[in-house]
Amino acid sequence: MEPFSAIIVGGSAGFFGAALAHVLTTLADRLGAQAWLRGPYGPQFFPIALYTSVFYAALGAATGRRAATALLGLLGPLIGIAGLMTALTRYPGWGMPRGLPGTPQWQLAVAAIYVGTIWGTITALGATSSRTSRWRGALAAVIGSFLAYGVLALLLKAFPAYGKSPWNPVSLIPSPVNLLDGILSGVGLCLALSLDELLSRKPS
Repeated sequence: MEPFSAIIVGGSAGFFGAALAHVLTTLADRLGAQAWLRGPYGPQFFPIALYTSVFYAALGAATGRRAATALLGLLGPLIGIAGLMTALTRYPGWGMPRGLPGTPQWQLAVAAIYVGTIWGTITALGATSSRTSRWRGALAAVIGSFLAYGVLALLLKAFPAYGKSPWNPVSLIPSPVNLLDGILSGVGLCLALSLDELLSRKPS
């Protein structure tokens, strides 16, 4: 995929992936998804697992241009977030019954699961979508996603009013921030893989 095509395809996949993820998560929330798979301990997690899985399925379809990478993007967050949190919220030793504030170990565990799953999915998508080598694709995906996050942070810092529209689980209209995050994430991921492929073609 050429760089210009990567920008168009990645941006479109990120935009529509974020929009679809929002709509499906909102509908699931109306059906009581906050309690799905959740045990007696720990925070709700299914809505964010659903959102993330749908979003990365769209990015996986864009990066690999085949069903296998879309499925990888879908299953990564479902297994990593929903699977692990289902087990963790059934274990009482961490000390977070419903209605009580989270203990430090809960906060650390949840952060580790979310961050590890998201970046693990990004790395896996890069490795399986690469047209060069797995390690280069994984590295390119991480760099591209990290730069996309940096651009988003700079834009929100430059235009703070834009960031005051958080996700609303009641409305079917996606948050502008989520859509912008989706576009930048898609562009960063696809463009990084495209540039890695382009550089590999150049004679050494």
